[in-house]
Parts: sequence; C-alpha cells; structure tokens
Amino acid sequence: MWVKLALTLFWRELRRGELTIIFAAIALAVLTVFSLSSVTERIRLNIEQKSADFIAADRRLASNHPLEQAFLDEAHELGLKTAQQMFFDSMLFANDELVLGSIKAVSQGYPLRGKVTLKDDFLAADYEVVGVPKEGEVWLSEGLFYSLGLSVGDQVEIGMGIFRASKILVSEPDAPFFSLAGNKRVLLNYVDIETTQAVQPGSRVFYRMLFAGEEQALGNYYGWLKPQLRENQNWQGIKDRQSPLGENLARSESFLLLAGLFGIMLAAVAMAVSAKRYCERQYDPVAMMKTLGGSRQTIRNIFLLHLSLVTLFSLLIGLVIGFVLQSFATDYLANFMNAQLPQAGIKPWALSISIGVVCALMFSLKPLLDLFDIPPLRVLRRNLGDKLAISRVHMGLSVLTIFSLMWLFSGELKTTLMLFGGTATLMLVLFGLSRLFFSAGRKLGLSPGSSWSLAIATLQKRANANAVQLISFALAIKLMLFLFVLKNDLISDWQMQVPEDAPNAFLININESEVNNIKAYFAENNIVHEDLFPIFSGRANGLNGETFARRTSKQEGEEQDEDAARGVGRDLNLTWMTQLPSSNEVIEGEWFSPDSTELEVSVSKGLAERVEISVGDTLTFLVNEQTFDAKVTSIRSVDWGSLKPNFVMIFNPLVAGKFPVTYFTAAQFGEDDAKLVSELLKTHPTMSMIDIKSQLEQAQSMIAQVSLAISFVLAIVLTSGALVLISQVQASLAERMQEIVILRTLGAKGRLIKLATLYEFLLLGALAGFVAALVSDVTLLIIQRELFDVEGKLHPYIWALGPISGAAFVAAIGYFMVSNTMRQNTQGLLRKLA
Repeated sequence: MWVKLALTLFWRELRRGELTIIFAAIALAVLTVFSLSSVTERIRLNIEQKSADFIAADRRLASNHPLEQAFLDEAHELGLKTAQQMFFDSMLFANDELVLGSIKAVSQGYPLRGKVTLKDDFLAADYEVVGVPKEGEVWLSEGLFYSLGLSVGDQVEIGMGIFRASKILVSEPDAPFFSLAGNKRVLLNYVDIETTQAVQPGSRVFYRMLFAGEEQALGNYYGWLKPQLRENQNWQGIKDRQSPLGENLARSESFLLLAGLFGIMLAAVAMAVSAKRYCERQYDPVAMMKTLGGSRQTIRNIFLLHLSLVTLFSLLIGLVIGFVLQSFATDYLANFMNAQLPQAGIKPWALSISIGVVCALMFSLKPLLDLFDIPPLRVLRRNLGDKLAISRVHMGLSVLTIFSLMWLFSGELKTTLMLFGGTATLMLVLFGLSRLFFSAGRKLGLSPGSSWSLAIATLQKRANANAVQLISFALAIKLMLFLFVLKNDLISDWQMQVPEDAPNAFLININESEVNNIKAYFAENNIVHEDLFPIFSGRANGLNGETFARRTSKQEGEEQDEDAARGVGRDLNLTWMTQLPSSNEVIEGEWFSPDSTELEVSVSKGLAERVEISVGDTLTFLVNEQTFDAKVTSIRSVDWGSLKPNFVMIFNPLVAGKFPVTYFTAAQFGEDDAKLVSELLKTHPTMSMIDIKSQLEQAQSMIAQVSLAISFVLAIVLTSGALVLISQVQASLAERMQEIVILRTLGAKGRLIKLATLYEFLLLGALAGFVAALVSDVTLLIIQRELFDVEGKLHPYIWALGPISGAAFVAAIGYFMVSNTMRQNTQGLLRKLA
C-alpha cells in the first residue's frame, strides 16, 4: 500500500517541481563527471599514444654494451613486439667527400610506435612509412646528401660497405631532441651492420631494445628483467625523466587530473546543498503524515523510494546528456588536432555512476534521518524541527565524502590534500568574513527606503543561509579562476617562449682545430653567435664520498631508495670557463678564482636543490672510466629560456686537457642564410647543426592539445558553476516570494525591490570573488611548486578579476532566476506559496 502512496506522491511532486533541485543536482554530478572524465581520459590516452611515438615504442632498454638474446626471447614468450637498435659513428664517403655520420641500425618491426617520414627527392612531398631500409640500402638525412654531393639513388660508402642512398630521411619518431647526431643521420638495416665492419672491439657503440604491448605484459616483463639489469643499462618509458618528453607528459596528466577534480568538487557541492534544501522542504508534509497516523517506517520507505527513483532517473539523464556532450567535444577536438581520439572505455561510465550513487546516498543520508525525526506537533508550532536544519554531522559527512571522492578520482593523496586544503581554507575564511560583514551591516545606518539598505537588511536576515550561499558561490568562482590562470598563465610559463634575439641553431661536434676558422667565418658574414665552448660527457656519481643511488623507472611506478643519496640519473654535457655566462647569476658562493690550485665546479640552482648540493661539498665525477673529485664553490641561477648555451655544471680551467673535447656554440641565422649554412657545413663536414625551432615545435605539439583540453574543461566548469548557483538561488525562491509579498503589502515599489535584489547578489558575488581570488592565488602558488615543479608566483590581476567577475557572474544568474518571480503580481505569488 505504501508503494502506491509513494508513487502517487512522487509523480505529484515531480509535477509541482519539488524534486527538481535534487534531480538536477544528481544529474549535474553525473553529466559533469562523465563528460569531464571521458574527454580527459580520451585526450590522456591520445597524449600517451603520441608520446609513445616519440620513443618509437612503449618501453625501451638502453645499454652501453651488447644486450643478451635471452631478453628478446622472454619478451616474445610474453607476447611483446620487439625491435633492436644499434648506434655508432662512422665515416661516409662519396664523390671524394668524407663526412662523419651518426648511424642508427634498426631491425625489422621498427618503429613499434609512430612512423618514419621520408622523401623520394629534394622537391618531393613528405610521406610516412612503418619500416626499415632494404638490405644494401640506407636512408640519409638531407644534410648528408648536401655534404656528400649525392642525389637520391647514388652510392655511398659506409665503413667497408657500399650502399644505395634510396630515400631522404626527414624524421624518425625517436629522433633525439638534442644530441651529437645533428643533421648527419643515417638509418641502416640491422643485418647490414656486419657489412660495414665499422663496429670493432673498443668502438663507441650504444644498444637499444624496443618493446610494445599490453601494460600487464610489459609490467611482467620488467619484473623478470629488473634483477638482471646492470648499472649502465636503463629501462625507459615516456614517463621517465630520461625521456625527452617525460616531464611534459607528467605535467599534462596533472593538468587533466586537476580539471577532473574541479568537476567532482562542483558536483559534490551542488548535491550537498540540494539534498539539504529538499529535505527541509519536506518537514511540513512529514509532520502532516505523522499527524494523520503515518508510521515512521512508512514515511522512511516513501522517501527512500523517492530518493531511489530520483537517483535512477538522474543517472539516466546525466549519462545521456554527458555522452552527447563529450561526443560533440571530442569530435571537435579530434578535428582540431587532426587525430582520432581513442575510446575512453568503461572507466567514465563506472566512475560517473558510482559518484552519482555515492553523492545521492551520502549527501542525503543525514538530512533524511533528520526528516524522519520531525515531530507531529510541527503542524501547530512551525519552528519545531528547525534546529535540525544545521547539522554538524551532515557537514562533516559531506566534507568526508567530497574528500573521499576526490582521492578516489585522483589516486594521489598529495594533489587531493592541496586542493581540498585550499577549499577548506576558502570556506573558513568566507564563513568568518560573511558573519563579520553581515553583522557590521547593522551599524552602517543607511537611510530607510534605500535599495542598498534593503539589500543589506536582507543579507542580515538570512545570515546563515547567505553564508552557505557565499561559500558555494566562492567555490564555483575559485575553480573558474583556477582554470583561467592554468590556461592563460601556467601553460604559458610551461611552454618555452623563444626571445626575439635568441639563437635559432646549435652548432655541435666542432673539432678544436676548426674553432678559429668558424669564428672567422662568422665574423666575415656578420653572423651573430655565442662563444664556442668545449664540452665533454660525464656523470656526477657521488656526493661527499657517498655514491648516488641507482635510478628507478617512473614508468613502472618504482620508488627511490630513501636511504640512498639521490643522484642526477644521466650523463651531462660538462665544460670549463673562466668567465660567468651572461645568462647565469651566482646566488651562493663565489665564481672561480684565477689563483685556485684545486679542481672546482659550479652547479645550477635546479640541480643543487634536487640533489641537495651545497657550497663546499665535494662531487665525484665519472668520465669514461676515470673518476675524479671537484669542490662545489658556487650555485648559479640559469635562464634556460634564453636558448643560449647553458650548462648544469661548469668547471674551472684546471680540468682542461684531461679529456678529449669537442666544441659547441649557438648562432642566429636569417631566413636567407641557407647558402651560408650549406657552405659552412660543407667546409666543416664533421660539424652538425640542430634547428632549435623545429625541435621545439615537435616537443610542444603535445602542449597544444593540453591547452585545448583545458579550454574545453573551463567551459564545462563554467557551466557547472552556473548550475550550482542556480540550485542555490532556486532553493531560496519560496522565501523570496514571501519577502516580496510582505514588501509590496508595506508599500514598497517594484523598482526598489528589483534594485535591492540586484545589489544583494552584487555584494555576495563581489565578496565571494575577492576571497576566492586570494585563496586561489595562494593555492596556485603551492601547486605550481609542488605539482608542476615550476617557480611559483602570485597573480595580482586575478585579485581584481575575482570581485568583478564574481559580482557580474552571481548578479546575472541570481537576478535572472528571481526576475520572473518579481514580475508576478501579489495574488499569483500568494497562490504559489499556498
């Protein structure tokens, strides 16, 4: 019998709109989470897919000595695709020209991810292939064709072998961002290595194995492989810092993670507010039911069924709208990026349904329990039960639920704590300020009949409710400001902005005998360039006598040994200087003294902080097989964005002559200097040039996708924030109707009421926006440093943007929501209230 009664009441309340708020809140939670998680998941998968292309595989194993065949055999047993690579330098000879080239021999199957870009002739169009040169053929970079005077199809000698230069090599997916390979690259079939006879005992050779397959299989393989790895063998994935794009990918995932968390927070706030408001509206009907003989069990069953039906319908509507929304969004993003976005899978469905159910249960549980405790005497004394309206238990339960949902969604406690802590601070500050502001309004002494006086009086009358509204408004504004700054400021800081006077080419692999000739050539042709610096490769191997810990794989989620000293993790380009570089500044210690008799080193600030190096420490270095110590005499800040030659570590001149070196510089060539560049490379065939601009464009293509994703998420959060505000204002419409009726009865004019309402929302929005801006900026400062690993800074412009945008945003939505109510006559309002 109660089921029939419950359904009757349910359909009646649906028609009356009693369940609209809670229905909209759950639907909002579901569609927000579904659309955000779907879009961010699909973009994340696309970024990972694109990022994997940059290493031509899902994982790779690098070594300075030959790798064992057993490694390949085990990979095949686990169903992984594999390929092999070998890197070595060798002379290329053709047309009486001799050039040192960087050879990359690749086996069948290369590349496992991404494609190789080729040209059939100098003027032909580029095209992509998956494959390797045929036996007896090589693919050469365009610079080698020019240096050797070759045409496509000519023969070239490599070591003891003669090969046909069949294609022009434009790019490879795993081409190094910065290496001594430069533009003298050769792609060779792996089986032709023996033909060249260039790899002899003692040759400088590097080996790689490439792997691709399911994550589970890759993880199992690494578990088998790890105990067998030697110190100079490294397992790498795109997330590892040793990968050129590892840091960019980590930041991309952090951006998308933050975006998803913002959606969770907004949905949770809307649900918590709506559930509380709905249950408060049912106090009188429940008291009436109890007066007419309804039992507690019957009432509980009725409202639990109502909640279940609302949750079910809200889930369906939210999923449908979310699916349509994310379909339009991802189609647009796919067309914009000229890419096919991977499907997100079941994760967004499971996540959004779970969050919808959890929100409906956890945010409604305490208000429903309070609803069942409403005394029957409320029909006579309307204030009975009002003390249940504010419940510390409900607030605590809501806060715990929001934190749990954020942690569940992010999987990262640190990120969750930072965002949650910033939000909690915002709520506490706002609640205190709102109480102070509303109480101070009584002492302003504004004149009767003033719209401002009426607005402030209204704020005072609903002090507790307005404090809650203020927190909701501020939270929505905070999240929008947060994403606005991320989109327009942090991403710009992340991207490397090239100064107008910056060099646009690196010249590397310069022999010492060529230094004076190259300087003369630059001077003769008025080419702006930096000094020529000697460089050699070496590794910081220990600090103060303690050897650094072996590096771990971030790709596999390994943790660093906390008891071992943290090391650099890679070989560095080292140099010596007498003068401090122009883009450097000593911030601790002193620059080298010309009278020093011991080996000294200057360390960049970033490395010093990461490895915990201080002035006066002793660093141990490993160069080839030789170790030596150097005393740290200074810490430098380095402007890496200048694109001028910069170094992590710089020695004093006492290191000169201890190791073989090549020289390195940077120059600025004009668009019409192609002939000068060609003559320079032809005159110095062992030298290589790297086009910085093209390399940066390749590395930043992924950043453009993230920027576009943040733009979409900002639109979603803006819409979600508007819906939160609508739910807050809609919940107070009945009370506002009563106020309008009373004011009209007392003779207040319509213009006075309209202006007072507008001023009320302007004040709420301005105060919410100001506090939201301050708290957002402090939270952003922390996130910049802790999450994105960039130098934190404040953003004063949002201190003004917050109050202005908050006032405009809240006033526009709030006034729009109540404008229809104010247009109705008094008789119509009384009828609705009845």
